[in-house]
Amino acid sequence: MKIMYLNGALTGQTMELPPAGATIGRESDNTIQLPMGGVSRYHAKIERDAVGNWLIRDLGSTNGTLVDDVPVIGASPLSIGSVITIGDQLLRCVDSNMAPAPQPVPQPVPQPAPSGQTQQPAFFFRPQNTTSSIPVDSAPVQEQPKPAPAPQSAAAPAAPAEVPHGLFKKKTDKPRPAGGKKFLSNVIFALVVVLIAIVGLWLFLKLSEPRQTPSSQSTTKKKVENPFVLYYEKESVEGTKVFRFVLQLENKKLEVTLDEPQNKRRYYELFKDPIPDTLIAKLKQQILETGFMDLQQEKIAGTSQDNRQHRRIMVGFDNKFCDVKVSNDVSETFNRVETIINETLLDEYDLGVISQNVDRILEDARTFLFVAEEAFRSIDTTPANLPKAITNYKLALRRYQLFDDPKPVEWKTARDGLAKAEAKLEEIRQEGQKNVRLFYEQHEYDKAVAECNRLLSIFPSDSETYQKIRETRIKIEKKMSLRNN
Repeated sequence: MKIMYLNGALTGQTMELPPAGATIGRESDNTIQLPMGGVSRYHAKIERDAVGNWLIRDLGSTNGTLVDDVPVIGASPLSIGSVITIGDQLLRCVDSNMAPAPQPVPQPVPQPAPSGQTQQPAFFFRPQNTTSSIPVDSAPVQEQPKPAPAPQSAAAPAAPAEVPHGLFKKKTDKPRPAGGKKFLSNVIFALVVVLIAIVGLWLFLKLSEPRQTPSSQSTTKKKVENPFVLYYEKESVEGTKVFRFVLQLENKKLEVTLDEPQNKRRYYELFKDPIPDTLIAKLKQQILETGFMDLQQEKIAGTSQDNRQHRRIMVGFDNKFCDVKVSNDVSETFNRVETIINETLLDEYDLGVISQNVDRILEDARTFLFVAEEAFRSIDTTPANLPKAITNYKLALRRYQLFDDPKPVEWKTARDGLAKAEAKLEEIRQEGQKNVRLFYEQHEYDKAVAECNRLLSIFPSDSETYQKIRETRIKIEKKMSLRNN
């Protein structure tokens, strides 16, 4: 397949796409370089899918990529005739076997000849993108006969001949008014003199104004600060396995995309609520402290040798900007910023699970399931392990639910284990509250307080049940204090 330029300096030219695909962007190392407005440094990538079909993938550009006026989310298929919009550039996908369209040749346009004369071709050319308003096969215009002049009497004098209208027209039958032209010239001269005087006075006043020093200009000029922008990408390709995770924060809006077609995992979310200013300020401060904004891509050795697996972070705010892409762990600073993104954004919005590939998710899920099973088996001797079992069952189940049907076999084990653990916790709650109420009615306040303490050791401190048991214990302790007094 070829790519044809539809506008710009290369209009009409085509380029055969390499079998490995092509990258498009403003930088010179792109396969298709587009040094024009609206184009990011590395804007998009054209590649083949597993069955050989062409598709285009947006690389996190600022202004996005369109295919037939539809924004590209993740990747979009390309076909013959598709129109790609990247910034101000339009590109069309054409067949590799299609010959370039011939350019129209300018043709002479004949002009109508006067009546009685042979029509001669007119030797002028029209532009390629315009058409003549005179048809080629139009008939010559017939000249209308002139009316015969009226006879004059011998006694009547002949009328004075008038010079035909042209640049200099003079009539002999009207006398020219004396002094009119001179008066008009004097008026124009006076106006010109007044205008020159006004302009001179304005220039004099302008030049006599005191000039501002650089220090005074800096104090009056308002400082312009660019908003905070963050782009984080993880991509790996191993045979037919493709994993790509993108997080973008711009204009306080958080957008997340996951694409893992081999495992049927696709996820997209644009958060409606804006990111709080406090969280953005925290991100800026932490990233500044790492020294990431001073990194230079060309000084990080070996960061672009392995395109099968890479990570990219782009951060911009105020007058600072840094864009770094690595394929290994050669940059400790890059790793620290990646950790900040994970702890500040991914954990805050519960996106840490989504950002992992399938192997890592399965590994974590099996670990959580093992801990949950061990904790649940020990609740007879250690009831306080029951909340731990429930928490780990939920963590394992959340990871298994990310897979389409059929789900992993451990998913049913985690689901049934969670149901048993929650049922057991509810049984303990009902039995414990019954015992507390019974001890209280029998005025055995010490036993009631002890039962409350046992329940508080089992239930999580942030749960509603924990708060109610704690309030009950405080009331019983007040009752004991009044009785003792």
